[in-house]
Amino acid sequence: MTISPRTSGSGSPGPRRGGATQALTAFAAALLGAGALTACGSSGGSAGAGGDGPSVVASTNVYADIVEQVAGGNATVEAVISDPAADPHSYEASPADAAKVSNADLVVYNGGGYDSFVDLALENAGEVPVVRAVDEYSAVTGEAAPEHSHDHGDDAGGSHDGHDHGDDDGHEDESNDEGQGGHAGHDHSHDAASNEHVWFSLPTTTAVAEQVASQLAEIDPEHADDYRANARSFGDALTPVQAQLDEIHDRGHFPYAQTERIGAHLLDYAHMVDRTPRGFLTSVEDDTDPSAADLASLIDLLDRQEVAVLAYNPQTETAVTARVREAAVNGGVVVVEISETLPEGTDYVTWMSGIVNELADALAGAAPVDDDEH
Repeated sequence: MTISPRTSGSGSPGPRRGGATQALTAFAAALLGAGALTACGSSGGSAGAGGDGPSVVASTNVYADIVEQVAGGNATVEAVISDPAADPHSYEASPADAAKVSNADLVVYNGGGYDSFVDLALENAGEVPVVRAVDEYSAVTGEAAPEHSHDHGDDAGGSHDGHDHGDDDGHEDESNDEGQGGHAGHDHSHDAASNEHVWFSLPTTTAVAEQVASQLAEIDPEHADDYRANARSFGDALTPVQAQLDEIHDRGHFPYAQTERIGAHLLDYAHMVDRTPRGFLTSVEDDTDPSAADLASLIDLLDRQEVAVLAYNPQTETAVTARVREAAVNGGVVVVEISETLPEGTDYVTWMSGIVNELADALAGAAPVDDDEH
């Protein structure tokens, strides 16, 4: 099932944001070591490890979980980043990580500069089929693929002409004139369209599952029907989550604040209104301290309960964001945790369902506000 869109994932974690350039430099060096590893490994074919099926490598545990639900045990699936505490922006990959990508039968990753270590590994690989989530975002919204522009080189998240990005036939009719909004006449000016965290767009992950099924069906025709059926089941499982977001959307615009632009696609789908000072968010992304004025303005919003929810990323907590969370708790504002990678012990659908349930509960007694930007 395809969800209709609205307008408006063995190395070690590196530093939070500012270390991205160092991480990419380290990974470029790691590719040299990967060459030796790939020379001794398989050249990549239709069989995965031990000949048990296709070998799929995903950049993070988010995409690995989606692939596993589509593969249904017919493929070997491995995430380069499986540590829930690791930050993919600054992940320092190892030569073994580069070898995994080069030897895979299929690579699934976010793109848009978010997991640039995969882009670098693909440059050193042969013809490796890939599914890039930002491409699927573009296909279902009709918008340009989001790019992360902080501390990344010109090629980060760019296209790879030597790699197969899937069958374009599945993309021809997916976008519509209303984009993710599904409601004509609304002029959206949210930040979601420029946000590379596209796994928080449910139509996008549904499309990712469908593309993974299509690629696996080509690699392993024997299980093609299984892959496609599993992708449909994945989309069906997200339908109730989508319905909850639709209900929030149809009630009006609810104000929220956030410590980082992680879940913007999810929140924008519900037509929630971000009241966070722009300067605060920019400083977080640039790994610098926010100005005293921006911090004070955000805390004042929370103290006055001018927002219904604080979207909080516990994965990149700092003294500043911890102070913001404390202000929300003290002010009676509901804190909804939205991390970058899949929390341990859960799956993607359960994770998204939990976040949306928390949002729905938090907004149950809230009143919508006017929003001139819509």
